[in-house]
Amino acid sequence: MTGADDEKRPVEPAGGGLDAQARAWIIRLTSGSATQADADACAAWRANPDHDAAFRAAARLWQQAAPALRNSASAWDGRALSQPTRRQVLRRAAWGAGAASLAAGGGAIALRWSELSATHRTGTGEVRSVRLPDGTRLDLDAQTALDLETVGQRHVVSLRAGALVVTAPEAVSVTVRAGDTRTSTRAGLPAEIAVSCRSAPDAAGWLGGTDVGVACLSGEVDFQSGAGVTPTRLRAGYGIGTGHGAGTVHGIDAATAAAWRRGLLVFRDTPLATVVSDLNRYRSGRIMLASATARRVTGVFHLDRPDEALTSIGAALGLTEYRLGAGLVILR
Repeated sequence: MTGADDEKRPVEPAGGGLDAQARAWIIRLTSGSATQADADACAAWRANPDHDAAFRAAARLWQQAAPALRNSASAWDGRALSQPTRRQVLRRAAWGAGAASLAAGGGAIALRWSELSATHRTGTGEVRSVRLPDGTRLDLDAQTALDLETVGQRHVVSLRAGALVVTAPEAVSVTVRAGDTRTSTRAGLPAEIAVSCRSAPDAAGWLGGTDVGVACLSGEVDFQSGAGVTPTRLRAGYGIGTGHGAGTVHGIDAATAAAWRRGLLVFRDTPLATVVSDLNRYRSGRIMLASATARRVTGVFHLDRPDEALTSIGAALGLTEYRLGAGLVILR
């Protein structure tokens, strides 16, 4: 069996009790390198009611672990350690950071399965262009998942996660759905739009829901933030989103709005947590942020050198990298 075959094989749950197996599935499915085979195998494993209960309990534990690990010296399983070792501290930090990637009851896991089953999907570090017969082009950023439906000269793109740029000729109508939003090109007008759909932190700090961002790079588009809401007209050079400052039209820099198409990541006073999330899309393993989430980053980095970017950012902000092997890095 070749190394490529090994990569396609699903990772079986670890030996031991159901709790250990459930944790192994969660770690695998949130690693950033899960495959469709992994998702299918986990779904089959969870078909057993006892397995499913263990999985949900483990997901809740991951959520609850983050604040506990920030505020006490207890191990993730609740046992007190009066003088934790460096390895134990780093292990706790990894569990705490990992907890932030799960929604209640394993919802983030379900979302990843949904992404894995999308009609078009890119992996870690992969940027791809899809050209349709009518001249429409879809440029997909790394770790992007979408569904595409076409009826005549009308395309409906459902962006499940990630980011894309749609280039639509004048004879084609394109609507991009992301979260609760809809962005549509105008009949008879060519347009180019960049749309992103990212996990959003809720008030408690957990990932919940999505932040959608839309930038009109050329032409004009109509943005609708929900059913029954009056659409907002966006012209070239302007954008809108659902995150901070939701619903406010703002100017954008078309040269940097989708810089990933040119192999670059451009940050301008960007929250460190967002920067780390972006870097994770371009490197194997995972970067976990254990502190300094409020810090902000400005800089231009190359997508094919994410570790170089990480080191530069850490040095600029006075942060320390803890490399634990297998691509796992804790930044604090």
